[in-house]
Amino acid sequence: AQSTPIQHSFLTDVSDVQEMERGLLSLLNDFHSGKLQAFGNECSIEQMEHVRGMQEKLARLNLELYGELEELPEDKRKAASDANLDRLLSDGAEKLTQRLKVLAALAEDPDSVSSTHMAALDPL
Repeated sequence: AQSTPIQHSFLTDVSDVQEMERGLLSLLNDFHSGKLQAFGNECSIEQMEHVRGMQEKLARLNLELYGELEELPEDKRKAASDANLDRLLSDGAEKLTQRLKVLAALAEDPDSVSSTHMAALDPL
């Protein structure tokens, strides 16, 4: 017994297509007018750019440390790798994680974030 191939179904009813078009145009208008905010009023572009800067700094440090690791003899790489991981964590990964958690909580429910958590958003 041979199975029937799966058929794709497309919208063919003009009213369905027009309704979808109106919805998409409304969404586009909301986007252009600034009504749509992915992270709410509490999460500013500056905060997001700061997080991106932190990520880039960690990425550069990771590449730098990896480059140094490649130059070491095989028997010293494990200890150096462990030390590099400790350095990456202490140089910002934990701070970055905390900042991302606070921003996510702000996006979810701005009233649930305490002043202590808000302090994590201050520049580091």
